[in-house]
Amino acid sequence: MKSRFTLLPLAGLLGLLGTPLATGATNADFARDIRPLLAERCFSCHGEKKQESGLRLDRPADAFKGGDHGPAIVPGKAAESVLLQAVTGTHAEVAKMPKKGEALTAEQVSLLR
Repeated sequence: MKSRFTLLPLAGLLGLLGTPLATGATNADFARDIRPLLAERCFSCHGEKKQESGLRLDRPADAFKGGDHGPAIVPGKAAESVLLQAVTGTHAEVAKMPKKGEALTAEQVSLLR
């Protein structure tokens, strides 16, 4: 229960990255779509046990704060959010994420956006 209540505010943070009309992701649900995606693809390197590049995504305050390359989430400005730049491969200094496994699909990126 603790982790669910701890992560609920992250839903709001991710929702601030872009508007549904701008992204086409009108049915995204944090508990159903976003948290499992982050848990599966991001938490092993940016979670409780490990924080590569100083980035921790499993806690809302840390996700906002970001890591060595700046804020992971910039409310209302998806293009400025390192998280989106990393998963799309558009950040000048960060390799496309995730490092391990396949790249996120266009649908997964849209959900995050």
